[in-house]
Amino acid sequence: MSLVRIHCWSCARSVEVDESDTAAGLAAAGWSLSHGETYCPECARERGLVQSGAPAEASTAAGTAATEATAEEAFDGSPYSGESRFARSLRMLSASFRVLRENPGLTLFPVLSVLLSIAVGAFCFTTWAPHAGAGTGGHARDALLVPGLIAAYPLTFISIYCSVALAEVLGGRLDGRQTTIGQGFSAANSRLGVIAAWSLLACTVGLALRLLEERLPLAGRIAASLFGLAWSLATVFAIPIVAYEGLGPIKTVERSAQIFKRRWGAQIGGSIGIGAAAAVLAIPLAVLLFAGLATAGSGGAALVVLAGAGLFALGAGMAAMEQIYRVFVYRSAVGLDTSAGPFSQGDLRSPFTRRRSI
Repeated sequence: MSLVRIHCWSCARSVEVDESDTAAGLAAAGWSLSHGETYCPECARERGLVQSGAPAEASTAAGTAATEATAEEAFDGSPYSGESRFARSLRMLSASFRVLRENPGLTLFPVLSVLLSIAVGAFCFTTWAPHAGAGTGGHARDALLVPGLIAAYPLTFISIYCSVALAEVLGGRLDGRQTTIGQGFSAANSRLGVIAAWSLLACTVGLALRLLEERLPLAGRIAASLFGLAWSLATVFAIPIVAYEGLGPIKTVERSAQIFKRRWGAQIGGSIGIGAAAAVLAIPLAVLLFAGLATAGSGGAALVVLAGAGLFALGAGMAAMEQIYRVFVYRSAVGLDTSAGPFSQGDLRSPFTRRRSI
């Protein structure tokens, strides 16, 4: 029997149940499931999910004693008590990098996504742009509209397809299975219909927002930008939902928005932390790139190539680490096991919250 550890949404308690029938295992342990959130018996009674007089299962009582120390360690007794937000950002970047270092094959997915996107984009623009008419200013921009529209969907599909494959591999390894790169692509292939449907919705919304921002007056552009931000936040967990739950486009939006409402601090905080640390790491590479552009001869060309390769590797690594962190937050939010990873439950629940000093 393969066991998986399920965490309570409201506290630090957890329980191990049979992976093949988690619902029956949770019910046998006296746990409750409500709108995708798992609650231990005590927290379930507080929310009125069970009768207040209902007896708690003995296994839950044992689980409570075993996890009280976890709760105390994660917050009051944490070695990260009093750390600054910048230090936490660097720590989350380091944790994501640790997962990537232990699973270096995950970098293949963003690298492949970028290379395929470059190939598809080059094909579309070299094929249709010369026939779209020439001109300057607004006419030249309009001439690029057709190849841009043609390239939008395949580029979106490629990005989502590779991200789903990455999530599949990472999820399998967190569950104790040595999921290979090939198995990740096979799993993504099994969800081609869902990926295609979600890509169509994401592409349509993205293109509509872009056209509105370009053609509306200032107030309209501001409104479109705000809607675009809301859309990006509401769909931030779309990739793991497509990978693990296989929901349709509308259900994916609803489910992602629901999870985001629970863990918005974790997702935004982690993304800002990883992005900020990445920007710091990119500074020396950017300086090297400008130095190469300003230097004549083969020496300058070598610096440009070196800096370009470094920026490409950094971008691919950061894309992988961002997706890694997003998968961890998703798994924590829906009660899946995250103990195999380097993130604490405090980081996955609310990294904006400052740790209390001892």
